[in-house]
This record gives sequence, structure tokens and C-alpha cells, in this order.
Amino acid sequence: MSSEPVPVSVSSEAVPRTNEVPWKRLSAKAPLAALVPLTSTVGRVFLGALLPTYFAGERGLPVVLWVIVGTLALVMLAAGLYEVATLSYRVDGRQLEIRSGIFTRTSRFIEAARVQNTEVLQPFVSKLLGLVEVKVETASGGKADGHLRGLTPEDAQALIHALQAVRGEGPAAAVLPGEAVQGERVLSEARLGALLLYGATALGVGVLAVVMGALHEITETFHKLLLPWMEAHWEAVAAPGMRWMAATVAALAGLFTLWLVSGARAVLRFHGFRLVDTGTHLRAVGGLITRRQVTVRRARIQQVVLDEPLLRRALGFGSVEVETAGVRAGNEATERAELLVPVVPTAIMPGLLREFVPELPDAIDALPLKPAHPKALLRARIRAVGLSVLVAAPATWFWGAWGALAWGLLPAQLMAAWFDWRFQGWLITDALVVVRQGFWRRRTTVVQRARIQSVRARQGPLERGYGIGHVRIDVAGSHVVLPSVGWEEAQCLIDQLPARRRVDGAHPIGCRGANQPQALV
Repeated sequence: MSSEPVPVSVSSEAVPRTNEVPWKRLSAKAPLAALVPLTSTVGRVFLGALLPTYFAGERGLPVVLWVIVGTLALVMLAAGLYEVATLSYRVDGRQLEIRSGIFTRTSRFIEAARVQNTEVLQPFVSKLLGLVEVKVETASGGKADGHLRGLTPEDAQALIHALQAVRGEGPAAAVLPGEAVQGERVLSEARLGALLLYGATALGVGVLAVVMGALHEITETFHKLLLPWMEAHWEAVAAPGMRWMAATVAALAGLFTLWLVSGARAVLRFHGFRLVDTGTHLRAVGGLITRRQVTVRRARIQQVVLDEPLLRRALGFGSVEVETAGVRAGNEATERAELLVPVVPTAIMPGLLREFVPELPDAIDALPLKPAHPKALLRARIRAVGLSVLVAAPATWFWGAWGALAWGLLPAQLMAAWFDWRFQGWLITDALVVVRQGFWRRRTTVVQRARIQSVRARQGPLERGYGIGHVRIDVAGSHVVLPSVGWEEAQCLIDQLPARRRVDGAHPIGCRGANQPQALV
């Protein structure tokens, strides 16, 4: 089991050394490159200061408060620029040292052997200045442990080469995102049309937030332009059947807007995406305005997730998320994935998965997955009925016959619960743990057993009555939960899973003596 220490930040004076490696500074243009992101960060911090102006009416906030808010914002911006201007770094021995500040000096020490990934970014402003950013990540699971904003491409190349040399790896590849290296093997590419399909099938919370953020402007436009026209033509608008037509047109227009926004976000993030194999590393690059290049060490891959929503499966593609011990925590899947391959055709998916996990068999869909416990279906049905009642009962109370239509959710929820239970499965081999969950959004997770940090079993009150439970497998920065199993089998898996085993194939293993009921038809 891997246990990666988290680099610590301490405030101290540099320890005298003999034959010290000289410190390197960022480019003189680094503060200019950092001005835009720092201004954006400070602006988000003080965005809440504008909320009281909404309740203050026409008087607004006192001038004194505006002066205080503005002064604090300028101080925070100046402090950020000061840190960038005074930052220096070096690779001394087997560690990367980063320090900043003059009056109060902050030093960070990152063991080069613990570096999981390196990420090279080139935002639009940095591209104009001929600079790049380098992020060094370890297994802390939070923000990048080392973020050097404002390096020249040559210095960034030298830094990555030095880190790889300490780890005994080959020379670093090209640093500027998008540059090709002769002899590299391209594993996956994403065309513009495929990215538009990816965006159109990824309507998530982020897209809804972007659309909802523009509702205020849309409302103002409605009151200024559309409302006077509707009042002048009210007889035609209020004619029988026009309400349903207007509602249909509005729904289609809203759906088209969501697709448009989601597609634009996908193109901005993954334009020109390319995944290449450099031998010991995998390198992914993409982005329209901000070019991002992520380099992942093959030996550090601990979890691979195959994401296949129903619509994408029908269109013949899915997405692959590759996580290492240095994956950054977040609420969205796209934030958690260290390396995300947005569009993977179904035909080439098995071959690409074996690039990440060589122990996988040729056809992952043909794996003999064990089904979820039969009593888990009853539990899912009880939850579906409870959710339907919570929605339909208040709707019937407030809206009468129209609200009673909400009871139609009950059969839909019951059918969804059956589909979700029917297509769950899990498998444990000598080297891997494979978990498949969901039907509408099918996610297949492959975990390296050698990377397991801990295993725990959980049993809620309802599960205790049925004699079933869940097994949660934790790796550094992430986790996966097996479908419901018998409680006796869950206890057996707790003892069996953490053990390191010799990788000699993909033969399934199980718990002898544990109840393994057959799936319901």
C-alpha cells in the first residue's frame, strides 16, 4: 500500500549548505502574467460585498465602506503580486525547494520522488508574454503543492527534466502545450464535431449555473422588448392553443441554449485534445484559450473510470478518467479527474483502457461481474416509493388534479430503480477491483489493488434488517463503493482486499463460505 507524505510549508531561514545549488527566479514578466488570475481571485472574494447594495436601495453603501473594500482588494492583489515577484526555486539534492517573501520568508520542500504529476499551462496572457505555468502535484489531494507562475519555456523544461532525473526517468518531453515530439505514439484525439457531441450530452450543474447567471439580463430584455409587443398583440397571443405552442417553443429554445453553452464549454476546454504515450508517462494536451498539458506517470495510476451515459452509449462513445494519488479534490467529476479523455469511441475503448491498466482483459464488457444482492432491489424500491410520495403528495395538496399528475413519477422511479440494480456488478481479481454502477449513467471503475489505502463496511438500519451492506474502498484522494453484498461477504472482503497479491492474471477471487446469492430474473 502506498503512503505518500504531504509536503509541508514552514517559515524559516534557509539552512546553510556547502556547494549550494543557486536559486532561480521567475521571469521579470511573471507579475504581468499573474495580474489577470490574481485580479479574478480577489474579485471573487469580494463579490459578496456587492450583495448589500441590493438591499441598500438607491442610497447604496456608504463611501467609507467602498473605500475599505477597495483598499482590502488592492492590498490582497499587491500581496499576490509581491509573492510572485519574490518567488525563487531550485532542485537541490532530491527535493524541490520553493521560497517567497523578503520580510517573512516562506519555504516549501517537495520530495522529487513523491511527485505524482506535472501540469504545464499556457493561459492567453502568458502566451502573449512567451511564458508558461508549471504545477507540481503530490499525493496531498488538494491544490497543487508547487505552482510556479511565469516561467520561460526553457526554465520550465529544465525544471521538469531535473525532477525526472532525480526519479531516474528519461529526459523531459516538450514543455510548450501542443508541441509534438518525434517518436511519440498518439493514443487518442478529439475532433471538433466529437467535442460538440460531448458537450451536448454533458448537461450538468455547471452549464445550468452559466445559463441561470444570464437570467437577469434576459428578464430585462423581456420587459423592454417582448412585453410591449405581447400587450399590443394580446388577442392573438391568448388565442386557444397558443399557450401550449409558446411553452413548447420556450422549452425547445431553452434546451438549444443549454446545448450551445455546454458545447462551447467543451470546445474551450478540449480543443485540439491529444493524448500521447511517451513511454514512462502519458501526456494530454488541449484547450482553446488556455492550453493545458498534463503529464501522468504510468506507475502512479491507481484508478481508471469509464463514464458511459446512455445517450453517449447510443452515439458510440464514452469518456475515460485517469486518477493518480495526486488527484485534486472537488465536487465535479471533471475536477477530480487528473487526466480526462473526453471522447473515446466504443470500438477502441478496450485497447485504450489496457494502456492505462495492462492487467485488464481484452473485453471489459465480457467480465464475469457478480450482481448486487437481490435484497438491494427491495431497498431501492422503498427509496423510490418514498421519493415519489415526498414529491407527489405536496403537489396534489397545492395544485389538485394537476398536481396529481406527479404520481406518474412512481412507476418511473420503480423502473429506474430496477434498471440501476440490474446493471450493477463487481469483480475482484489478483490485481484489480472492477465496479460497475448505473444504467442511465453507467460508470465502470477499475482500481489497482496495490493502491488500496483502506477498506470499510457500512450497514444502515434498513440494510441491517435485510442482512446486507456496502463495502467502501479508499485510495489516495478518492474512493469507490461496491454494490450491496451480504454482510458476511462484506466482512470477508474487508480481510481480503487490502492484501498485496502477486499479479498473475485476471482470475476472479471470492470469499469462501460467504453467501453469494444468484441474481433475480
